[in-house]
Amino acid sequence: MASHEVANATGRPDGPGRTAFVLVHGSWHGAWCWGLVEPGLNLAGHMSIAIDLPGHGLHAAIPESFRSRPLDPEKFGTELSPIAGIGIDSYADAVISAANRARAMGAGRVIAVGHSMGGVPITFAAAKSPEKFAGLVYVAAPVPTPGKPAGHYISLEDQVARTKIGKILAADASVVGALRFDPKTEDTAMLATIKDALASDVDDALWTTAMRLFSPDAPAAMYGETADFPQSFETLEKTFIRCTQDSILIDTACEAIVKDLNRAWPAAPTALVDMESSHEAMFSKPAELADLLIAAA
Repeated sequence: MASHEVANATGRPDGPGRTAFVLVHGSWHGAWCWGLVEPGLNLAGHMSIAIDLPGHGLHAAIPESFRSRPLDPEKFGTELSPIAGIGIDSYADAVISAANRARAMGAGRVIAVGHSMGGVPITFAAAKSPEKFAGLVYVAAPVPTPGKPAGHYISLEDQVARTKIGKILAADASVVGALRFDPKTEDTAMLATIKDALASDVDDALWTTAMRLFSPDAPAAMYGETADFPQSFETLEKTFIRCTQDSILIDTACEAIVKDLNRAWPAAPTALVDMESSHEAMFSKPAELADLLIAAA
């Protein structure tokens, strides 16, 4: 029996008209990081498309100094990143391309989900082509708001004082043109520092596997970019998932983002939802994260 609107057991429509989630990773990650979240979305009758942003995942741009072991800290700390020249337009276009794929497969609604750094490109994508999206979900993500780049929020006094991101970086972003760390390090103290900063509640074996999949560089310039928002951006449903054990984007920075979003679009307020998790929610509680995404749709 064929139908464009056949309800499944969850009450969600099957086939054309379904909701599709475009899943956008953060710094150093790739499409692979959503692998534990997607089954929950799919079993509820939703489509999902996890993408590799330019310079990440299977398209990772790797500095030459990272390939040599033992690592030369001086070279690694000064070599210009091959990702440095990738701009926000390329990242936004990758998200829009994924939305087009979802529509081509019959999705009636497209929700873009951005984890961490991924919050920047999904915002620019929706500002550029708001008609492609029904909503945005931010997961522990810095977000550009009207007149303010995403970097404004990671530069807030409380954020700077409490974040642990600086403890894991291996280079000055102004020198190498990227946020750089060493996921291949064998330094046990640094490995413990990285896990504490990013994934304190993630299973050790799972985290060891994830560390082997990370790439070392992520773009830094996009945090200084401001977005031009069309009036129709206000109509998009927006949810911000704050991770309460996050040591990367802290609670007050999340509050500041949501406050500015709601100041800009008071008629369509952004929902702030708390999740008890470290920054790496897709690894620590993938089923719960999937449920929150479904609720936001």
